[in-house]
Amino acid sequence: MAAVCPMLRFPATEEDCNSYVETLKRKRDDLEARIRCQRPHQASQPPAEPLHNNQDAHPEGILGQQNATDNTVQAAMGEIGFLSRSAMAEPRDETGGLSQELSIGRMLRSTLSLNGANPAQSIIDPYGQSVAAMVDPSMTSNKQLALPFITRFVETVGMQFLHIDSKELLEDSEKFFDTSDDTTSDPKCLLPVKRFNLYLSMATGALLSPGSGGLQGLASNYHAAAMKLFPGIIESGTRLDILYCMLSLIIYSLHSALGGSAWHLMGLAMKKAIAFRFHKDVDADAQMAPGMLKARRNVFWSLYTLDRTISTIMDRPFSIEDEDIAVLGPEEYEKTVPAGGCDLACHLVSHARFISSIRDAPSKSVLYHYSNFCYWKDCATGLDQAAKYPHVHIMRLSCRAMSEILKVKGSITIEPSLVRSSSSIEKDFIKACVDYIEDEYQRSDRGEFAGSFVDAYDIFNAGVILICLTAGKPALPQCEANIVNKCTALLTLLGERFSGLRVFRRVLWALSGLVLGESTNDPIICELPPVIPDGIRDLISEFF
Repeated sequence: MAAVCPMLRFPATEEDCNSYVETLKRKRDDLEARIRCQRPHQASQPPAEPLHNNQDAHPEGILGQQNATDNTVQAAMGEIGFLSRSAMAEPRDETGGLSQELSIGRMLRSTLSLNGANPAQSIIDPYGQSVAAMVDPSMTSNKQLALPFITRFVETVGMQFLHIDSKELLEDSEKFFDTSDDTTSDPKCLLPVKRFNLYLSMATGALLSPGSGGLQGLASNYHAAAMKLFPGIIESGTRLDILYCMLSLIIYSLHSALGGSAWHLMGLAMKKAIAFRFHKDVDADAQMAPGMLKARRNVFWSLYTLDRTISTIMDRPFSIEDEDIAVLGPEEYEKTVPAGGCDLACHLVSHARFISSIRDAPSKSVLYHYSNFCYWKDCATGLDQAAKYPHVHIMRLSCRAMSEILKVKGSITIEPSLVRSSSSIEKDFIKACVDYIEDEYQRSDRGEFAGSFVDAYDIFNAGVILICLTAGKPALPQCEANIVNKCTALLTLLGERFSGLRVFRRVLWALSGLVLGESTNDPIICELPPVIPDGIRDLISEFF
């Protein structure tokens, strides 16, 4: 007789977190001992999709009685990265690996209980938990209210990730909402996984809409409605369903301080993908429909793109290394079907791989990385002149790549005999940063800018590069105060949503004042805040 799985409760209680920490400590010691004493063995290939993932939902037993503290939650969340690396080193299916106590539901509850206002920290957010508990069903079932949010999501986020089928999402929204006069929803017309992703699409779309500052409560309603469906998806959904849902949670957390820790969600999702062997293509003789195989690949590359994005801006380790990936790239399988809206998503995957190559080859010269960057940029901007996606995406990715080159190399120094001089490359970097900040500022004037914490890091990094490269170099155009003003104005907007990142603005002002001679001993420069990524911290120290 099958075991009856209890419904998982959201949000996490302090007792849940304490029990979870103790379990992680026990399993960490066990895994470390096994890795030291046993040689990695090749796991058997898991069955083809669709598969039910019942092993992830288990009775939780008796909860611990001690109170969890912020520090214990932080330690617990840090173990997600360890579990990901362990799974990568020794691939296996879920049944032969982690204890039933470490179900995805419990790990996800702890991750969502963290405060997303400061992405660099891991602390419990009691306010976010109370907001998530206040769900008004009438607010989640209004078609006139929700349709603009879905459209916004499709037009902004939908084009950035391979796993999102914008056409299918719009069709699902039409099925979800009844066409009767009262415009109420008919939730039973869609599978739980489709409803889950639809709710989170509406939530993210609300946060990307003009006037999003007043829509956080509504977005939280959509998010909470989705989370009520997640226990059932864990119990009866496929592996693909679970990863689809986790991708939606990660994307939402990038835009909401109440969405949990994006960093830990990403680590948990990649850990599951590795355990499910999504990072490996199935054997040629495996019976899997082409559509299912493509869906698996799209999900993995979306996870890969998000992993590289979050890890790069925060200077954190990658969840999986390129050498451990054995799945066809999108350029190898997307070319066999009409690309449609996949162009930008493919460019994002290509950019993520380029970022990996920078980290993997720190000994290579600046000119080597710069040449690869120019090749990527030419491909991204020159393939389709009629591309529908905004050019700001390419500008943002360009600045991110330049930032990574500078963080790895420390400065722009090349052989003087080469065709390209250091000063010409620096001018390209400066121009790219100025153009990016200007474009984002103009978008904010038009009401089109409602960024994520990724944008906050990108804008801050661009501002730091701009100030550093123009400091003390009369041959280069000095950084105008107007550009710094625009940069800090954008960071002010983002700081209203992610309060832990408000310090970015102050650091930029202090650096600018240092360059202009207005201040020489600002304490914030002498002791940079912990939220500043290590690579940017080193860059500032080198130039100042």
